[in-house]
Amino acid sequence: MTNWTRKRFVLESLIPTILLLSLISFHSSETFAKGADPPLTQIEDTPPTSIKETARPDQAIPGREEKQTDDMETALSEEFSTEAIWFGYGEGVTIATRHKTPLNKAPSVVTVITAGEIKNLGYRTFIEILRTVPGFEILKEAGTGVVEPAVRGIASASKVKVMLNGHTVNTTLTGSAFGRFDDFPVENIKKLEIIRGPGSAMYGENAFTAVINIITKDAADIDGVKVSSGYGSFDTYEENVVFGEKVGKVEFSGMAHYRQTTGFDGEVESDFQTMLDSAFGSNASLAPGRVHDGRQEYDLNLKIAYEDLWLQGWYSNKNRDPFIGGSLALNDESDIENNYVFGEIGYKKTFEERFTLKPRIYYDQFDSNSYFEVLPEGTVLPADTDGNGIPEFVVFPDGVINVVKGIERIAGTEIPFDYQLFDGNTLTLGLEYRLINQSNNRFLSNMDPVTGAPLTSVRDFSDSAPFLEDATRRIVSVYFQDVWDITDTLNLTIGVRHDRYSDFGDATSPRTGLTWAFMKDASVKFLYGEAFRAPSFYEMFRTGSGNRKLDPETITTYEVELRYKFNKYVTSSVGYFYNDIDDLIFLKRSQDAPVYENLTDAHVQGIEMETRVDIIKDNYVFMNYTFQNPEDDDGNNMPFVAQHKGNFGVNVHYWKYINTNLSAFVSGKRSRVDDDTREDLPAYALFNLSVIGKEFFKTMEVQGTVFNIFDKDYSDPGAVFIPKDLPRPGRTFFVGLSYQF
Repeated sequence: MTNWTRKRFVLESLIPTILLLSLISFHSSETFAKGADPPLTQIEDTPPTSIKETARPDQAIPGREEKQTDDMETALSEEFSTEAIWFGYGEGVTIATRHKTPLNKAPSVVTVITAGEIKNLGYRTFIEILRTVPGFEILKEAGTGVVEPAVRGIASASKVKVMLNGHTVNTTLTGSAFGRFDDFPVENIKKLEIIRGPGSAMYGENAFTAVINIITKDAADIDGVKVSSGYGSFDTYEENVVFGEKVGKVEFSGMAHYRQTTGFDGEVESDFQTMLDSAFGSNASLAPGRVHDGRQEYDLNLKIAYEDLWLQGWYSNKNRDPFIGGSLALNDESDIENNYVFGEIGYKKTFEERFTLKPRIYYDQFDSNSYFEVLPEGTVLPADTDGNGIPEFVVFPDGVINVVKGIERIAGTEIPFDYQLFDGNTLTLGLEYRLINQSNNRFLSNMDPVTGAPLTSVRDFSDSAPFLEDATRRIVSVYFQDVWDITDTLNLTIGVRHDRYSDFGDATSPRTGLTWAFMKDASVKFLYGEAFRAPSFYEMFRTGSGNRKLDPETITTYEVELRYKFNKYVTSSVGYFYNDIDDLIFLKRSQDAPVYENLTDAHVQGIEMETRVDIIKDNYVFMNYTFQNPEDDDGNNMPFVAQHKGNFGVNVHYWKYINTNLSAFVSGKRSRVDDDTREDLPAYALFNLSVIGKEFFKTMEVQGTVFNIFDKDYSDPGAVFIPKDLPRPGRTFFVGLSYQF
């Protein structure tokens, strides 16, 4: 893209912002002239916690009762006035600064999705919900069956940091969290906080294009036991128990979850083995044939809090089919098993109401045990069985089998300090240390890794030809942040984080955010941030293709977001972002062995718009639209993502017993890689309908959801030897029943 084209794009991108500003000025001129006193509705909507914290009296002193009352009234008046300026104060978020901050004041572009909104939508897994977020698209990965996000024009699960109650769940082996958390159940989600944009200044590696914090329900949110069960398409069974209780000073909450499904079984007409059959005269391909998307998962979650002490733990066991397969050849014997467990204990103590200490220690363990039928039975491959340097064609009667095992262990501690320098100014200093070890790596195969000859059984080559080297990574991190309310309407946040890695070097991530409530019910954000994605163990230490000299991928982002509340019903926002990305890591293929390298740069700019209309309680309309233009250094479109996409939904609670939600996701055309001569994938739209019946019998609820109600035929991008791409489900359904004790 030329400089003139970029300038023209920026000017055209700012037109919606200018129009919205003009509309705001026209709409608010009369209201703003009357002053900024908060309307009665805003005072009534103030959370009770704010009143308690502000109006808490000290011990009574004789003769000062009247003065204390006046002081309390003055403090309340000042707080309401200040909070009313930031019109989103009822939606506090912690992800942007690690402190609870009004949504419109947070120095990031943040999306919040509540438990009620999640339930109304009818989605069953965490990954499905992300499709409703501006800038997000969900793609199927053919080799492992994982559903993963593309964010702001870049398709990569390893560039999104995922946390569970503030605990990072990305694995260092691949950099991703979605192999284990794409099917995270929705029943225990209190809300999702999502940063659209960089977050490394606070959270370090992988907080590249987005940061997601899954916040689970506390004892007060549950206050008992809720049991749910459901059945859906593809023999999907789901059982869930969510519990929470307070006993004395101890609060505990958690979840037990089980899910099983045979999975979508769409047909693939040809695959990689089809190409091998054509080249080597074999007839081994299972195509035309069905994909395999079965999954079985057990999850356990527990949180315990006692005064200033808290701990949380998580365990999951997941088996999945690989959809098509690691070599993009259909097979019927593969199984990918993952176990994940973590434990974390922390303590929060405040001294003299200004200094807060929140140390924590944690341990994570990722176990993987994958059995891959890389190529199906009867495949024919060239192999140098005689060692004379001349390959001959040999048959693998049992197919090519690889078994890969490994354990990743993480031990870490973090000590953040918060200090209120003066009213309206909070300093944060944090120190973190992580020790990451990838070990117990095993590799078994029925193919000789040197000659390529078939073997009569699966043998262990872990010592002579390991698939992945054992690796250790030590990370020392320090971060600093200053949040300063310069005035009641102007807030400045500056921060920086420095991470030192033992295996590839250092990374420094600065950020600056200026938020300004420039008029009543209107605010604007000016944001700058840098982030990085550390090379994964797979990219650095895989035998043959690993590269220890890789640099981290880096991103520099500029953002502007304007938000306005037209009245008590309608809130809108429009934002512009520009991402400058360097040193993207790809597998470089050549005549020699392929190797991972920092191959290219990219530039992405776009516009995100959102509007929400709250009519009356539980009756609302939401819509968003994203335009993005991702290009590499040569001006070519980045593949697999749409330039245009959006969401629309309406929730109607017309009767206390019935709630209905209709939502739609629309995607424009998606481009191919440069050497793929097929036409771009066509645009498509998916409509979902969810109906909830509740309160008709005590606490029982019944929910039914139909996904893709118009049975739209669409696909996700696939490799060139899968000419009709990756099939995706047509019309499906799920019916669930729950009861609260």
